[in-house]
Amino acid sequence: MILEQLRLRNFCLFRGRQTIDLSPRERNGRPLPIILFGGLNGGGKTTLLDAIQLALYGSRARCSKRSVSSYEEFLRHSIHHGVSPEEGASIVLSFRYFSEGEEHLYEVCRAWRGSAEQIREELRIFKGGSPDDWLSEHWTQLVEELIPLEVSQLFFFDAEKIRSLAEDESSSKILGTAIKALLGLDIVERLVADATVLQTRLVREAGSKDQKAQTEALQQRLREAEAGLGKAASERASLQNRLDRSREQMKQAEEAFAAGGGRHWEQRQQNGRRMAELKNQKTHIEKQLTDLAASELPLCLVPDLLKAAGQQASQERGAKDAELIGSLLTDRDQQLIDFLKGKGASAKMLRLAEQHLSADRDQRLPDSSVSRHIDLSDSGYALLVHLSERRLPDLTDQALRLVEDLAQVVREQEDVERAVAVTPEDSDIGRIVELLKSTAQQLSVLEEEAKRLDMTVQTRRAERAACEGELQSLLKGKVEAEIGQEDHQRMMLLAGRTRETMQEFLRRATAQKIDRLSALITESFRFLLRKQTFIQRISVDPETFSITLYDDTGRAIGKHRLSEGEKQIFAISVLWGLARASARPLPCIIDTPMARLDAAHRQNLIERYFPNASHQVIILSTDTEVDRRYYDVLQPSVARAFHLNYDEGERVTVAQEGYFWKEREPSASEG
Repeated sequence: MILEQLRLRNFCLFRGRQTIDLSPRERNGRPLPIILFGGLNGGGKTTLLDAIQLALYGSRARCSKRSVSSYEEFLRHSIHHGVSPEEGASIVLSFRYFSEGEEHLYEVCRAWRGSAEQIREELRIFKGGSPDDWLSEHWTQLVEELIPLEVSQLFFFDAEKIRSLAEDESSSKILGTAIKALLGLDIVERLVADATVLQTRLVREAGSKDQKAQTEALQQRLREAEAGLGKAASERASLQNRLDRSREQMKQAEEAFAAGGGRHWEQRQQNGRRMAELKNQKTHIEKQLTDLAASELPLCLVPDLLKAAGQQASQERGAKDAELIGSLLTDRDQQLIDFLKGKGASAKMLRLAEQHLSADRDQRLPDSSVSRHIDLSDSGYALLVHLSERRLPDLTDQALRLVEDLAQVVREQEDVERAVAVTPEDSDIGRIVELLKSTAQQLSVLEEEAKRLDMTVQTRRAERAACEGELQSLLKGKVEAEIGQEDHQRMMLLAGRTRETMQEFLRRATAQKIDRLSALITESFRFLLRKQTFIQRISVDPETFSITLYDDTGRAIGKHRLSEGEKQIFAISVLWGLARASARPLPCIIDTPMARLDAAHRQNLIERYFPNASHQVIILSTDTEVDRRYYDVLQPSVARAFHLNYDEGERVTVAQEGYFWKEREPSASEG
């Protein structure tokens, strides 16, 4: 499939008639697959993606600008604001598609106009330049054969939203549908179904009356189950667009709530309780500090005075001890002199003894001339020592701990006060809160409806499987044995064997193709990822189509461990692997390709992915994503470049050639 041209008339920002050439081309025999669109945010890039999807799928298109409003409302709002509903708008998309060895040119023309009360839409399909009424009437069925809606989401994608492949576990269902279609497995499934239909037809033609009645009853049950499944699946698909928009609105409401101080507003009661607790803590700590201040703690302010008092008291105690010792020695010496006198010692002997004893006393006794002005008792001195060595250090430690606790409480008080200060008033945030509540309620209703429809789809699918099982058992059992006509019996047996063979072939082909797909996704991821040794293998389950990542030790790695940029690279790798494995080459449209990527990952995408993503790659980028440096890298693969020039005053976008800056166009010999 090759997109050739997009013609817009009064569609959203594109007023009047504008024609955009989307076709790739060659230069010196080398294919140039890239069509590059540059535009600022809000300048119309996503509008182009919406236009292509709307042209192809109509009311089923998952357009970014469609909210929970009806399809008619969406069409009305898609008419340029400066144009009357009577003039209306239109989209014309032309593309080439190869089928059965032939190339066909299709042109899808979707136009709508009306009044404020009603919008009328017209769809016309041209094939080979001529209008085709049958195609116009059956376009919904035909486009599903050309490019199924679920498959298109993997080729026409917003890189910001496609990250859900790495986050949403339910994505395996979408991948399963796409994998079957892209790898041709859906054809085998149809062959199995066709074989069952053939067997049923043969029973109706050749079976007995009872057999025909039984078969017809099962057929009727199967038709009812398929009709119920189709209706439920259609309702679920229609709901998905509303669900996506509601989730986006919920995200925007949550962001507005956070930006408006909603988190502080939610915590205001908790902050009030915490402020009261902190106030009580502060009062309690201050009382403890006051009690300490009323104790001996203030003496810590005069450590030198305490030290001097201790020294003075110690010296006074020494002087008292010296006086007592001197008195004892004097008594002892006098007793000795008296003893010598009694023994008749000479006067000279007594004089010498007195001199010796006096000198001995003077040598032994400490200085007793200390001034005594404190004169502490023994208990007073013991209290002074205890105060200096034990009591005051303990009081000091208690005071320091309390001061630290008080400082922590004061800091937390200040933090809570700041939080309270930025808490918006009820009148300011009331509108945001109401919007958040209504959006959450709306999302909850849609999610409940989605769950209900999912359950209905599962039930209808189980009913269909049960009917098919009963029908196949009937066809394989008694009916085959009792059919009398030889040709019909032979055809029944062949149809049964064909069905069984195709089922076995489907199982083996799925496993084989999934193995190749897993290898291609792994190769693509490692080729684009900056950390080459991070992921060693990516596996796709052939039954559930869930994707698992493995490291070099063989351990499974949760997708939540990927960074935001790695999630986007992973999602792109899955899509690239599908495109490489597919037998159905489709163009690739990428909106906002590199918003969350770092420089290394951007470089890999520019150099490795974009030039090789498909035979036709349409990139919708801002000037901060594909800037001059990256444009120079891409330029050898760029067939056409456009700048979506948005006029703020007129609110009109015009697609002009030349990206954000004019570049030299290739000469005719090069083109």
